[in-house]
Amino acid sequence: MTETFKRRAPSQWGEGGALKEEILAAAARLLAESGREEALSLRAVAREVGIAAPSVYLHFKDRSELVATVTRRAYEKLVAELREARDGGTPHAPHTSRAPHTPRTALRAMAHRYCTFALENPRRFRLMFGVERIVGPREDSPRHPVWLVLGAWEEALAALPADRSGQVGAEQDALLLWSALHGIVTIAMALPYEVDRRGLIQRADDLLDRIVAG
Repeated sequence: MTETFKRRAPSQWGEGGALKEEILAAAARLLAESGREEALSLRAVAREVGIAAPSVYLHFKDRSELVATVTRRAYEKLVAELREARDGGTPHAPHTSRAPHTPRTALRAMAHRYCTFALENPRRFRLMFGVERIVGPREDSPRHPVWLVLGAWEEALAALPADRSGQVGAEQDALLLWSALHGIVTIAMALPYEVDRRGLIQRADDLLDRIVAG
């Protein structure tokens, strides 16, 4: 079968930003579908958008830069939603009554939003945490956007009362909390059944009650 090629209408003057966004969206779709960064090619991205491959290079110097941009965008979206939930201060769950805006309710709201973000954006969630990546130099690790998410959890935990029992420290507690919550979410999504959202939120609440005691 001959592969079809849908050519995109040429961009008009000043529309380069729109084309860049289309390239990013196409790369995100292909990465999420294949699950392997190594399988992504700029030619495939160009074909997905409907442009000639050299046009991609007008916006990204290579695959590495394109993947890095797609990845950062995904993490930034998650962080923005977590902070939005934190600032709202109340968990977003159908069974939760309105509660005063406190550091504890803000943290609970973040945990709930993390669960719903994963369920409502499974491809983006997979893009962040389920793609087989090309291994880079260890020294590049501190610049990975994954640390933006950890920073959001650290901020929320640091706002809790200093005398909370069992505290280890915002940074260590944040890593423990996020790791455990992420595990609960990914296990629920990995099973071949419809996710029980109410049950997932309840498990997130139970986790907070255990880790953030006092």
